[in-house]
Amino acid sequence: MERDFQETVNGVDTGTAPIPRSPTYIQYNPRRDLPLLLAIRNATFICHRQLWDHMSARGIETCRRSFNWRIRRLTDAGIVQKLLPLFPYPGPVYTITRAGLVCLEACGEGLVSLTSESRTLADTNQIQHYLELAEIHAALRRTNLLVEWTGDLEVRSINQSIDVPLAKDYDAIADLESEGTRYRIAIEYERSLKSSRRYEEIIAAIASERQIHVVLYLTSSVDLLYQLKAEFDRQTFPIALASSHVFCRNPLAARLYLANSTNGNRTTLPSVLRSLAMKRMQKSAK
Repeated sequence: MERDFQETVNGVDTGTAPIPRSPTYIQYNPRRDLPLLLAIRNATFICHRQLWDHMSARGIETCRRSFNWRIRRLTDAGIVQKLLPLFPYPGPVYTITRAGLVCLEACGEGLVSLTSESRTLADTNQIQHYLELAEIHAALRRTNLLVEWTGDLEVRSINQSIDVPLAKDYDAIADLESEGTRYRIAIEYERSLKSSRRYEEIIAAIASERQIHVVLYLTSSVDLLYQLKAEFDRQTFPIALASSHVFCRNPLAARLYLANSTNGNRTTLPSVLRSLAMKRMQKSAK
């Protein structure tokens, strides 16, 4: 049975979002509002179309008009902040406010990595980074292989909370299932080249990784892809690389470059997963 109760956001610091001068009360719907707030927080930044696609794919929203009303209502209440569109991503961009984090914490959905008392919230200089990650998320969802997506906020929270953390705070973790076997893919989106020393540190960290099957580096340009491949050619952990734009068009057909491949052969995501499955079979047969 649906449980409704009234919440007030008056007097709560919402960061850069304006606080209503008079008390603003809204009806809270746990079946619709909570998943929407979680999607916005976990994405850090997400545009209107991406948010609609995400909610409709999960079957939470089926009516575009109802969805538009819901997001406008949360924005007017100061729980979600609405930002200007960023071309070419369609529609305004949304991010969670401190009032939104307070609401999620009250519902038992807090994170260690980001709380309502955190000194800073999302960095608007990173909007394009997160919108592209949302595109990657959507592209993998359309393959019907995606079982679970864990964004960087959740990854950092997990790493801070468990005894055996991941080798690094990846941009995202995509759990894929193919032919009855589950794989954990770490995803990194690169917009600019880091220093060679930084990549040496990343290689050293990834070398000890035991919870991830392959790291997928997606880049903002083709030339950056080749530069990254050169940086990773000295390691042995499975790393695949592709242009994000090409990958998002068709993740299953996009050509991936494998780091440390002597002949420069390219492959695809299904081929990488089949190779991982074969290695598992060989290992178990020994």
